[in-house]
Amino acid sequence: MHLSLKLALALVALCQLPLALAAAPANSAAPAQAAVDAQWQTYMARSDELRKLDDNFIRTEIKRLGLKKPLQPAYTKEFGFEPNQPTPWFKSAEGKATMAAILSLQTPSGGWSKRTDMTKARQPGMAFGSEKGYIPTFDNGATSTQMTLLAKAYSATGDKAYQDAFARGLQLILNAQYPNGGWPQNYPLVGDYHNYITYNDSLMVNLMFLLRDIAKGEGDYAFVSPAQRQLAQQSLDQAIQCALNTQVLVNGKATVWGAQHDPLTLMPAKARAYEMASLTSAESVWMVEFFMGLENPSAEVIESVHAAADWYDATKITGKVWVRGDADLKDDPNAPPMWSRFYELGSNKPIFGDRDGAIHYEVGKVSKERREGYAWYATSPNKILKHYAKWAKKYPRAQ
Repeated sequence: MHLSLKLALALVALCQLPLALAAAPANSAAPAQAAVDAQWQTYMARSDELRKLDDNFIRTEIKRLGLKKPLQPAYTKEFGFEPNQPTPWFKSAEGKATMAAILSLQTPSGGWSKRTDMTKARQPGMAFGSEKGYIPTFDNGATSTQMTLLAKAYSATGDKAYQDAFARGLQLILNAQYPNGGWPQNYPLVGDYHNYITYNDSLMVNLMFLLRDIAKGEGDYAFVSPAQRQLAQQSLDQAIQCALNTQVLVNGKATVWGAQHDPLTLMPAKARAYEMASLTSAESVWMVEFFMGLENPSAEVIESVHAAADWYDATKITGKVWVRGDADLKDDPNAPPMWSRFYELGSNKPIFGDRDGAIHYEVGKVSKERREGYAWYATSPNKILKHYAKWAKKYPRAQ
């Protein structure tokens, strides 16, 4: 996708994206391009409005209470609760208290944060999340997890408060979706790599599964209105097309995906210093799994899955194991195939990063801290390849 120079400059300022990737010739403003530009301008303006909504809400509260800065909610690695709860739990005292806390921690813009204890209700003057840059976010299952809980809670109790909060959350997801169908890590936008279309931590797929369930309107989602179901299906269709468009082509051949993609060029993009622009084996697993779960997949989706399976077969590492922290792979003839987490664009060579931004071709060159603190190899593709063997018989490659 190409944007006019004027819009590209605006996006650079708001998204902090590299100008070299964003800029397009100034004479590209054809009627069709003008419509695309208008979509992006509307998107950016809406993000800005929702950011101000969240900020003004907190600012007003702390001023009224005479505070110098917001109070901080309790930090926790997950959310402080088990999402997979039986129906009776939502009617229990514990369930009602947890759901009340979740309702209180929904931002004015409609989403939720991560790494915040959501068993404790938000108090006046308190921030909506423990990590400032992730309020709200879709990272680490945030917002999609709360939406799932709200659907179950409403199905179990019929409490309209859950239905209303669900509707607000759905609207945020729809608002956050880029015109090209992808989602940023955080929304309203906060800049830097957080604005990239994010496959990391199954972010895109979590939202796509949620939208699929909403669009079906079955089970816990039977309460969803026809209009909401239609909007969810339209959003899902856009997301599927985005996933197809971001599947990386190397020498004209489809491969897999990056952990994150630039929202303008759709190419894999660098995030943290040790997370390079690359092909990623682990994050791509979830996208392939989602595609194989689609009913009546299109010819494009079918080819996408076959191409990804080909790539996994070509890049697998056999007869080796890696223990986190080790500088070398160890021989093990009985080990299942494994894959490097990241592969160099174009060459398919395994690559490894470090906190100083250096890129290495051997895991042993990475600092001990990063070898111990990051998963540089994955075996998760084995699961989807087992599924693929059955799926491929039902959906053979077009001749």
